[in-house]
Amino acid sequence: MIRRDLARLARLVDVLRIVILVLFPGCLWATTSSDKVYGYEARGVIGQNNRGASAHVMGGMAGLHFEFQGGGRQFERDGDPNAYTGVGLGASLRASPFGIIAPDHRLERFLDLGAEVGADASLVVGVPTTATLVGAGWVGGWVELGTVPVGDGYIALTGNIRTVAATDTWHDQLLLGVGIAFRKRAKVTADDLDFHD
Repeated sequence: MIRRDLARLARLVDVLRIVILVLFPGCLWATTSSDKVYGYEARGVIGQNNRGASAHVMGGMAGLHFEFQGGGRQFERDGDPNAYTGVGLGASLRASPFGIIAPDHRLERFLDLGAEVGADASLVVGVPTTATLVGAGWVGGWVELGTVPVGDGYIALTGNIRTVAATDTWHDQLLLGVGIAFRKRAKVTADDLDFHD
């Protein structure tokens, strides 16, 4: 079991390295015609015999977004018919091809989508004799549909799918998320690009 989990973790680390090497330099191409975006989201999580909820905060520019989340969901493990609740914190790197490639960013206000990679750590409670820490990594995709303007931002309906690999004897999961978000977009300014110097 442990060897299998270590092999999965090694594959996830390799994927993260490739994603970072390929995508992270993209921030260096940010110009004053690029968009920056930030916002908040509340998401319901459904999946293979799984329910949960999470809150997210995200921000980024030029098609690369960092997202931090906190929430809870159910966990199952080998040889145990029970499901356990866990609460945890996680982080993702999201990439939007429209934000990376397109010279005009009006479309992202109404439709944005992309891929993500991330990880979290959850404290699972109710496990016989103890509470336990469970680590997980994921890859997936996301989509946002921008709707009505609110103040200087807008409301977006969000969808998310993740394949989650958990540590130890905890089951891997396929999680689907549906949420509502507030997003604010603006053009990148010269001050935002100071890291180029």
